[in-house]
Amino acid sequence: MLFDLHPKETRSELFGRDSELDFIRRQVTAGNWVVISGQRGIGKTSLIKVALRELEGDGFKVVYVNLRGVNSLKGLLSMLVNELSRSRVNLSLRMSLNFMIGSLGLTVRGGRRVASSLLELLLSIGDRTIIGLDEVQELSRVSGQFLKILGNVFSSNPRVTFMFTGSYIGLTKVLLNPGPDSPLYGRPPVEVKLRPFNSDESREFLRRGFEEVGMSFSRYDEVIDKVDGVVGWLTLFGNYHAIRGLSFEDALRATVEEGGRIMVNELKHFLEDKANKALYVAIIQALRVANRWGDLKAAVSAMLGEEVGDREFTNALNALVNYNFVEKRGKGEYTVTDPLLRQINLTPLLRRVRFQ
Repeated sequence: MLFDLHPKETRSELFGRDSELDFIRRQVTAGNWVVISGQRGIGKTSLIKVALRELEGDGFKVVYVNLRGVNSLKGLLSMLVNELSRSRVNLSLRMSLNFMIGSLGLTVRGGRRVASSLLELLLSIGDRTIIGLDEVQELSRVSGQFLKILGNVFSSNPRVTFMFTGSYIGLTKVLLNPGPDSPLYGRPPVEVKLRPFNSDESREFLRRGFEEVGMSFSRYDEVIDKVDGVVGWLTLFGNYHAIRGLSFEDALRATVEEGGRIMVNELKHFLEDKANKALYVAIIQALRVANRWGDLKAAVSAMLGEEVGDREFTNALNALVNYNFVEKRGKGEYTVTDPLLRQINLTPLLRRVRFQ
């Protein structure tokens, strides 16, 4: 059902991504690693889950790990041990210094170095296996160690293929554009960047969703005007209106409010390790009244009550672009990427972060 809020897991449930799905399968079959990128709510998790399921049908062993909230190699190792055991992937770990195999299955020996254990685990995989890491940017704090492990696996165990999803920042950015010192230099993953549906695609998505539940609907333009072509917000509206039975007005209002809360929480998560949180919030807030670099910088300085340096401002703006909060368009103009975040007044959040 298109209006089901859970991530999709079969092609029949996945709307409008057939070409991306077929491309991913071709790339993985050819031995290439893949990164699925795009903004929040654009369908990255659904696409990686459907791709993994179809590749499993092609004969691969598949492992899926959601890294949301996992920012260490220890956390990744723990999740991989569990998922590899559950997927019954063949591992050559009979005489291991890092692992024990007993009645409880595979466990990590206490006191062992996490990086060496993770590398041994990945090199021990004996089946053709695809490991899907969802929200890989969460590992940005340990990107140096993780990239070394990935480089070693790429060179030493061709049976293992990685698929990643993530926003274009930190580790994801380094994966896609490895420099000369990167262990993945000369062998970057292939990027599949998901974009919002256009107006026709959005209308067709809504039409099919309402058709599935036997409900007539005609107010497409009003919905698309509010939520654009972001499939997550189109799905949320359809769920409120068609599944939960809210009136059109209440469903649209609930979609904007709930989606707005999700985006604010996403922004707060992004700000967790930022030194000048107020600067990032001020930029998004200022984009309500300005869209060119000079005008935007002046508006931000006025909001903060102090002049912001060119370099500091540019670095913060670029970080927001890289994380898909802000989009750079032609003629040097910027806009807030998500249609719901565009509609939120962030002044209360700006006041809070300024005095933290």
